[in-house]
Amino acid sequence: MKQPYFPVFLDLSRKEILVAGGGQVAERRVRSLLLFTDRICLVAPEATKDLEKWAAEGRIVWKKRKIRAKDLEGKDLVLAATDEADCNEQIVKDCREKGILVNTSHKKELCDFLFPALAWNEKVVAGISSGGEDCHATVEARKHIQKLLGKDGTSI
Repeated sequence: MKQPYFPVFLDLSRKEILVAGGGQVAERRVRSLLLFTDRICLVAPEATKDLEKWAAEGRIVWKKRKIRAKDLEGKDLVLAATDEADCNEQIVKDCREKGILVNTSHKKELCDFLFPALAWNEKVVAGISSGGEDCHATVEARKHIQKLLGKDGTSI
């Protein structure tokens, strides 16, 4: 089967990113994104301890409420990571109408982009993906690549 996802590395430093939801999935996504940008807005009535900490440190902006359609204005990337499938699907629909790239945590078929497993050191960043088909294989590949990159690297 032809893989629908093409691996692209984006410069996120000037992109406005919105994350809807404050649970573990949102935390993992934000943790990855913080390695590359500090332009992250979280919209969620509640959040994990790490998300709360990053907001308190000023690393992310946290709007403590449910997402509204106007939150999408001016955003370049949106991550729908709420625990409500209907809410995530409405976010996807609204993003598509506005031409905003969107990822949703509950259904990969609705995603415009996926999050790769990352391995890196000071000079190299590697992203590994199975297109959402085999997470175990992705994790194993990341471990092997991280070993090649050396002990000074880290991984997510």
